[in-house]
Amino acid sequence: MKSIPKWYYDESAHSGINYSSQEVVDEYDNQHKKFRNYQNEAMKIIQAVNINKEDTVIDFGCGSGELAINIAEHCKTIFAVDISSKMIELCKNKISKNNINNIFPVKGGMLSYEHSSEAVDVVISNVVLHHLPDFWKLIALKRINELLKPGGRFFLFDVVFSFPVEQHQEYISNWLKIMEEKAGKHMMEESLIHVKEEYSTWDWILETMLEKSGFQIMHKVEEISNTKAYICLKGK
Repeated sequence: MKSIPKWYYDESAHSGINYSSQEVVDEYDNQHKKFRNYQNEAMKIIQAVNINKEDTVIDFGCGSGELAINIAEHCKTIFAVDISSKMIELCKNKISKNNINNIFPVKGGMLSYEHSSEAVDVVISNVVLHHLPDFWKLIALKRINELLKPGGRFFLFDVVFSFPVEQHQEYISNWLKIMEEKAGKHMMEESLIHVKEEYSTWDWILETMLEKSGFQIMHKVEEISNTKAYICLKGK
């Protein structure tokens, strides 16, 4: 990881779920596979930002590596980056077990990752940016922009709020009920912690941040309430 000033935000001091816990990491795939289809997620991202065999990709917040593994056969190289050492070890084990040679796991975060190779074609942030407060989100997005080649593509998916602030209690309560119905009690409890302790923001704030950091928003999709995907290009 790059050397950063002491006053920088500490990405390893978790907000919400503690992904440095071995117990959490051991259960991560079991829990997420109950409501996620990694292969489908990967294909949506591949199609959204047109990943091809010549592309170099960075996957921020790679977690256990499932998304990177499903994207790897469609690109040249993928750097799988996560702030959790235990997640990186799990990712490395999967790569070795599956004899994959174009995924490079790296311990780091959006603020601390140091890229030693040339600029990349695609950056993915899949339900990761909410771990940073808004001040640091903009700095992270600017760093991501600088990692990309001119015209590079950025896929951002996260919890993003767009309801009237006066109705926040109603909307959040309904969202938690929907999460329990669709993904079970465990994910509802994770979503509750997300709202209380993590840093998801409003769509108008996030979209302004993307533009301020040098991105052009080409398309945005809201498939599930309170989540949005942004497909962006690095501006000139």
